[in-house]
Amino acid sequence: MIMAMYVKKLHHAEKDSLHVNQAFLRKLASKPSTVKVHFGAWNRQLKVKVSPNLPSDTIGISSQSLEGYSLPSLKYKVLVKGNHVHIGPVLGIVAFKPGAAITMEKVKNYNDYLRPYSQIQGLIYICRADDISLQAKKIRGYYYTPGGAKPNWTLGTFPYPSALYRRAALNPPTYRALKRVLGPRLFNGYFLGDHFNKWKLWKWLSPHPAIRKHLPHTRKLQSRKDLDEMLSRYNAVYLKPTMESMARGIIKAVRKGDGYQFIYPENNKKASPYRIVSVGSKEAAGFLANLLREHQYIVQQGIEMKRQGGRGIDFRVIMQKNEQLQWSCTGVIARFGKKNGIVTNFTSAGFASKGLNALQGTYGYSRSQSLRTQQRMIEICTKACKIFDSKGGNYADIGVDVMVDKNGHIYVLEVNILPDHHLALYAKQRDLYLKQVAKPLLYANALSGFKASN
Repeated sequence: MIMAMYVKKLHHAEKDSLHVNQAFLRKLASKPSTVKVHFGAWNRQLKVKVSPNLPSDTIGISSQSLEGYSLPSLKYKVLVKGNHVHIGPVLGIVAFKPGAAITMEKVKNYNDYLRPYSQIQGLIYICRADDISLQAKKIRGYYYTPGGAKPNWTLGTFPYPSALYRRAALNPPTYRALKRVLGPRLFNGYFLGDHFNKWKLWKWLSPHPAIRKHLPHTRKLQSRKDLDEMLSRYNAVYLKPTMESMARGIIKAVRKGDGYQFIYPENNKKASPYRIVSVGSKEAAGFLANLLREHQYIVQQGIEMKRQGGRGIDFRVIMQKNEQLQWSCTGVIARFGKKNGIVTNFTSAGFASKGLNALQGTYGYSRSQSLRTQQRMIEICTKACKIFDSKGGNYADIGVDVMVDKNGHIYVLEVNILPDHHLALYAKQRDLYLKQVAKPLLYANALSGFKASN
């Protein structure tokens, strides 16, 4: 049974005590003298004390037993299971990378993520990655208090949460320590404690026939031989750093006589769409060695992209887990790149729009054909997400970039594990944005064992 209750910190109460009224006592199995109280990942055996003066919707905990943790005056859900009392949910968001300057303006940017708070209730806080104390198992951050048009954020010190949503980088020791405590309730972490990258995407997905036909052929770039073998099969290939995103470091490569042309996208809005570096066959090995000295690269089949007004187009498929803990698609957004550009990173003088509109307008599909194509994208991305689940870790909020070539074939290009939620706003889809940013905390709530109320 889940009850909505206030939980008070009692400063003058007996050591290690939980104070309840008679009505609450009757909900405990066999009226025990002690119960184990859970608040996020913190738990402690407390003596049960009956306090007749407590309101019917309130319980209290002695302040000493909380070991310095803040207990904000909020409405919580209290779940009684035998002689265990769970107070929550306690949900956390790692919102800022180590060393980031935190301002109240940046904190308030997360107000939209908390729009479903009335369904969730409890303690929700955001923190910086280096404000997580592994030794004390405490997290310093800002907790949310609903307040109509002007909700508040207040600094406090909290236990590890019931579920933690990663939106910023965690260093490996912190990630591993949190993973040991939270297990799959730490989501959008890293697969098997390691960084996700483009090469792993190919290695994990390519063994599955239903997915492989939707992947551009990919090899690890280790020498000129890898480049030559791929260019013997395809007119153009892309060299991509395995760890970068947002089109950083991408180079298009083509044959030119007995040498090569390496084509770099130009991101400045006023610049030409690309610049070309010609490299002779004798210099190619040295050119690639210098490249690989900086980053690991893959070499990938070039897909002939559909264009509108010279702008290449691809699609961001927003994949998130829902309150039933299942993958679902929140929306599809089309991204148009720079005019005559070689990438579809729309922030470089490009734009975004609703996915269905692009399928109808750019590809000339009927509405029914557009819906079928979009549904096929979602089916392919759902299969890919289920494969990720089998590889360890827990992801629940990712963006899958797909391309539909001139023949209507769908390719999975990239998976973004910390997707930019503002993309929906660039596409003028505020309703989609609000749905997207609300979904992770609804999932976290279900993951923690506290289902949202209707």
